[in-house]
Amino acid sequence: MACSWTFLWLLWIAMVAVLLFFLRGPLKISESLESATSYFNNLTPKFYVALTGTSSLVSGIILIFEWWYFKNNAGVEQGEDEGSDNEESIDNPKTVPECKVWRNPMALFRAAEYNRFRKETNSEPLTYYDMNLSAQDHQSLFMCDEDQGRADYEIMQVAWRERESEQRIQTARTALAINSECASALVLLAEEDTETVAQAENVLRRALRAIENTLSTYSNNQIASYGQNGDTVRKRDLTIQTYIKRRLAMCARKQGRLREAIKGFRDLSREQSLSTLLSVQDNLIEACLEVQAYADVQNLLVRYDGYGTSCSYDQREPRSAAMSYTSALLKVRAVAENFRCPSESSVRRGLSSAEQTAIEALTRAMEFNPHVPPYLLEIRAMIMPPEHFLKRGDSEALAYAFFHIQHWKRIDGALQLLSIVWKDFVPKVNKDTHAFSSQLESADKELLPAWHEQSAFPQTESTLGMLIQTFACLAICILAVLSQQVPSSYGEMLRQIVTSGVQMYENSMNTFSQWAPNNIIPYLASKPVSVPEI
Repeated sequence: MACSWTFLWLLWIAMVAVLLFFLRGPLKISESLESATSYFNNLTPKFYVALTGTSSLVSGIILIFEWWYFKNNAGVEQGEDEGSDNEESIDNPKTVPECKVWRNPMALFRAAEYNRFRKETNSEPLTYYDMNLSAQDHQSLFMCDEDQGRADYEIMQVAWRERESEQRIQTARTALAINSECASALVLLAEEDTETVAQAENVLRRALRAIENTLSTYSNNQIASYGQNGDTVRKRDLTIQTYIKRRLAMCARKQGRLREAIKGFRDLSREQSLSTLLSVQDNLIEACLEVQAYADVQNLLVRYDGYGTSCSYDQREPRSAAMSYTSALLKVRAVAENFRCPSESSVRRGLSSAEQTAIEALTRAMEFNPHVPPYLLEIRAMIMPPEHFLKRGDSEALAYAFFHIQHWKRIDGALQLLSIVWKDFVPKVNKDTHAFSSQLESADKELLPAWHEQSAFPQTESTLGMLIQTFACLAICILAVLSQQVPSSYGEMLRQIVTSGVQMYENSMNTFSQWAPNNIIPYLASKPVSVPEI
């Protein structure tokens, strides 16, 4: 980009120099310089006094505007400094977001869903970086230092590190051959060696029975045999149990057993530490939206994100796009029927307080993540969500819209209101260059497949478009100068250009007619199209 602009400046200077050289006679440059010299020699001291006063006035006005700009934007500028440790800039909601990767609590099954997409489309839905992060998550959840000396768990440590899926599956089967009750091996097979969600559920139920049997056989002497950190093994097994229960509840949700899924998510949410680690609240909110239990959803938002509490929403950011857009959906639901078919009468009467609250909630959600509305409005193509996402990024927008678009479609008028607010919001977000960083966009590229057209804000014009606009501007300026200074020569030159263009078109058509047969167009028009028999 920098090289292209340098080239344009050099080209502009060269064209101006050439233009001045050829138009030195019609423009009377030498006579203009002589008249300018005589004019400056005849200036009086009054002129210099007036010039000094005007310059001082303009400088004072500029100083006032700089002070006003610094007063209103000091927090944003401080948040942009890389080495700044100012706590106020960290708490400022307008600072550049941190590029931290989060687990997707709604992640699909690797074999039953992601691999089916890969077989049908011959496209990889997941990146190696995303799968590597999942392997690290599984190692931290299912492994511990006290597994040394246990052959099945040592083999599973190798299995989670394998890059290819087939190697991981074969290694997990080796661990099962040693210990048929190895829960982590069963979890890996359920994730990567099942063709349907129902098969994955059966393997997960077997893993749940195995880990429950392991937990029931623990005794104080057995825990003490692991050493000083013996309690770590029990905590690890409890984490595996929670993970399996969450995936079983997700299986029930995918197969339409909503009451069973909601009960499973509610039971897990009571365990604060593990449920927060696995973000079970997102699964519970989505399941409650599916059964249209909007009162329960509101209570969950108040519990997990503080919506509706005494703490002002404007003083902080929401925890995720799921929380912010779900809160906006509940407010939109109350007024959505007014926007099913928006007429001029509804616009003229103005907005009610409930409608203004819904619009403000949508605006706040878009400020947190503007990538979501294009997917909900089906302006951009939807792809399968990654296993990890970045908050305020395109990956988080896919993770939310993939599962929640049906909830927006179920409420008549919700998408219409979202479309109205989105059209007014796009120009604002494109002007705000401080809210989103290039680091967030580049980090999202590592999580999303290469064939996906990534969403980016603020949207900038392409280099080719800017080059075309620049050349068009230069051409118009040159033509305007020529038409003003040498109208007769300019008109003659324009006629020659038009004549040359017409001649080139006629020559090309004559060449084509000589090369192609004379009856090619009637032949193509009259040729029957053969339809194969079925």
